[in-house]
Order: sequence, then C-alpha cells, then structure tokens
Amino acid sequence: MAGMSGRLSGSGRAFAALFDFDMTLMDTSCIITECTNLLADKFALRRVTHAEMKSLIGLTIEDEWIKLWGDFKQEWLDYYRSHFRSIERSGFREFPDTRSAVENLRENGVKTGIVTNRSFARPVAEQCGVSGLFDVIIGRDDVDNPKPHPKPLLAALSRIGVETGRAYYVGDTDIDMKTANAAGVIGIGVATGNFTTDELIAAGASYARGDLTGVADTILEIIAHS
Repeated sequence: MAGMSGRLSGSGRAFAALFDFDMTLMDTSCIITECTNLLADKFALRRVTHAEMKSLIGLTIEDEWIKLWGDFKQEWLDYYRSHFRSIERSGFREFPDTRSAVENLRENGVKTGIVTNRSFARPVAEQCGVSGLFDVIIGRDDVDNPKPHPKPLLAALSRIGVETGRAYYVGDTDIDMKTANAAGVIGIGVATGNFTTDELIAAGASYARGDLTGVADTILEIIAHS
C-alpha cells in the first residue's frame, strides 16, 4: 500500500492516525539513558541500564524515576531540565521510515497527530524537525490526566474534528494500547520499543507491526475496505 495515490475519505468524514512519540516516531532510549545517568551521578543515585530505561519510556518522567529510584524530587527535575534537556533533544533520531510512513498517510487524506506523556511536546517536535508532519500535538502539559487516561487522545481528536471510530492510535507500549482502548479508538502496536508484536496484541492492540511502514500500510488498507 506504500505510495498509494488518491485520498481515502470514505463517506467524506476524516480519518486520523495519532502517534506516540518516544520509541514510536523517534528513537530516544540511548540519549535518555545517558542523561538519566548524568542526573544519577549528580545526586548520588543508582546508575541505570539501557534495558531498564527502555522498559520505562512512555511513563511520565515522575513515574519513571519512582520506578528507578523509589522517589521523585522536584529538585532533580529542575536540574535535569536546566542541564540536560538540550542534550537529550539533540540526541533524538527518527526511525528510518518515520517520515515516509507519516507522509504516506497524509498524502492519502489521513489527519495525523502526536499524543505523548512527554512534557513540552510541541517544542520537542519542532526541534526534531517533525512538527510540520502533524495536525495536532498533545503533550503531558496539555491535559489534566496523562496516558493511559483517554483524555489526551480525546483532546487531540476534538481539536482536529475526527470521531473516535475513525481514529487509530499507534504506540510501542502496553500503556499506548490501554489508552487506545480507553478512548474507543483502534490501537496499532509497533515493535520499535520494548514490546514484541505478540506482546502488543496481548496488551490490547487490534493490530501490531514491526515498523511504521507496516503500520501505515495497515491503516490505509483498513480504510480502503471500510
């Protein structure tokens, strides 16, 4: 289905594909691990492994640190933001097919968005050079309740005027699939993070693919037959 021409608009009402950010659109795990260990060194905390960090990406930063160190302090967050945020963002990398997969959806009339538990999501997307690929961007600071609460997805769909039954949410974690199910949208897992396709299906995904190219092809095929 890659490179399809024409717009899949069904009855004329729009479809939407919303994406998680970390480890779905962008490979962020290595640089986050590096920056987290810089923070650990500063405050005499236990250093963490890449595998540990990768398993927690998708949670809020508060919940990540509580799971890693049993605590969260605003002092840590303030220091991290002032000293490591720019380092962190400079190390984010698109997956090889991120841009082509999202562009394929947009060329076929599908609205696109980012829905993430990451704070300051729009400035991050802008710095990474991908904000122009999306019609809406919702981060942790845009809603009262983070994922897996449905509010972030519902807020995004409200802004772009798409019904839940015509929306897809793409993510790499069980939290993403729980969020999709809570919001009443179709969850599609992508095995670019810490979960396999089988694990994503077990977590509630309606479909799971190995990369974003497969995700985009699946969405377009479903829409074409709807």
